[in-house]
Amino acid sequence: MTVVAKENPEQDGEITWREKLRAWWHGDDYAMRHMLPDEMPEAVAPEAGGEPAVPVETPTIERWTPRRQQIVQRLFGEGFNQPGGEELMKTLTQPLGLNPNMSITELGSGMGGMSRMLARDGLWIDAYEPDPDLFTAAGELARSQGLRQRTNLKNQPLDDLKFKRKSIDVFLSKEGLMSVQDKRLLLAKIRAAMKPGGQLMLTDFLLTGPTDSRIYEVWWEREPVKPHLLTPEGLQAELESLNFVICYIEDVSHEVKSAVIDAFSGYDRDLKLLGKNINENERDWVISEGEHWAIRISAMDANIVRLYRIYCRVVD
Repeated sequence: MTVVAKENPEQDGEITWREKLRAWWHGDDYAMRHMLPDEMPEAVAPEAGGEPAVPVETPTIERWTPRRQQIVQRLFGEGFNQPGGEELMKTLTQPLGLNPNMSITELGSGMGGMSRMLARDGLWIDAYEPDPDLFTAAGELARSQGLRQRTNLKNQPLDDLKFKRKSIDVFLSKEGLMSVQDKRLLLAKIRAAMKPGGQLMLTDFLLTGPTDSRIYEVWWEREPVKPHLLTPEGLQAELESLNFVICYIEDVSHEVKSAVIDAFSGYDRDLKLLGKNINENERDWVISEGEHWAIRISAMDANIVRLYRIYCRVVD
């Protein structure tokens, strides 16, 4: 794991939130579950007879409840359900030379961060998101920002997509395809739908280690939508068999790891700068989300799964 220097080293040797999260990533369950609550800003209960500012809900990663959407936006930024925000999205879109005359399709659009970013640049996007809660949130955010007309949002399973032949210039996806069961079928549909000179740019988790390890089992069991992964070699073979021209397939796991550290340490730092306390329920939600990403990072650090960026073109 990339070593990140502490911004404000403690003189008294107290373990920081960042160190605790990183320790948990390396398998120290105690550090996350028992040490973290002592480091985060003091939790406060609602005043007697008063109503809590937000509804108290049991933390979950099984559904994108309104409370979870609220928490991930506090961690990852307004309008984003994944770490990295627009900074990582721009690494996908900048090489593509996008312009308003292009037909652009995003697969697995989440809360719509990428589609809104592109819409603000004057582009038009078809965005598919299978989760109904994220789809609804994306529509509300696009509407509130005056971008609904440029973002054609569709709530549809990615396994069942159909596209008009040779109709799309660019396909985009940021960690949206992990749960697609028949990757070859979807890639074949994408290939058939691409115009001559079309481009495919995506990031996705790929299988790089054994599936009989405990780390893999913990990761697989924790994922709310069960993954179906190709290996890097398997993905390359599928793309080549469909006559994609592969520009690169590169491991970018370090990018998401850095984004996760920045998100959680930034959340902790901002609360302290504001002198703000959090209630017990918010603390539990933040820890739940932290555990979710810690397990993903643990699997990446063990080289069981890794995040890759894939860029392809077609000639005809």
